[in-house]
Amino acid sequence: MNWRIVATGLGILVLVALWSGTLRPAAAQGLADLAITKVADRHNVRVGQNVVYTITVTNRGPDVATEVAFGDPVPDWLNWVEFTCSRGEIVFPTFCRIASLEPGESATATLVATPDIHSGESRRIGNMAQASSSTPDRDSANNTASVTITVTGKLPR
Repeated sequence: MNWRIVATGLGILVLVALWSGTLRPAAAQGLADLAITKVADRHNVRVGQNVVYTITVTNRGPDVATEVAFGDPVPDWLNWVEFTCSRGEIVFPTFCRIASLEPGESATATLVATPDIHSGESRRIGNMAQASSSTPDRDSANNTASVTITVTGKLPR
């Protein structure tokens, strides 16, 4: 790498890096906006019944989101039964990985799970989904979504 003085002024030296005699601009870095939603097929669930969560991630752009991961870090009180991704591959038991998501594109994951709470009382419990990408996100506030369900009953003995 060669350095050349391009301009001076007010005592501040301005240098430009030259590589093989050609000025090369820094690589442009994209900017995406992943937004995630999560819904449950029911909000009142008995212990031992399945609940189906649908998790959708959408790239609101303006650029392609790369190395996208989204899903549900299933909490201890929830036993996962099945997990599927509409595209990409399953990583860990309950996350999808997609190489890239174009602006406006969405992908969906489905989690089937069974609440496993050992009390006989009704309890309201939240569960959160998450999304991330290697592309900088212009609004990370919408990278999580949660759903609260009411679980009743206790496990049979």
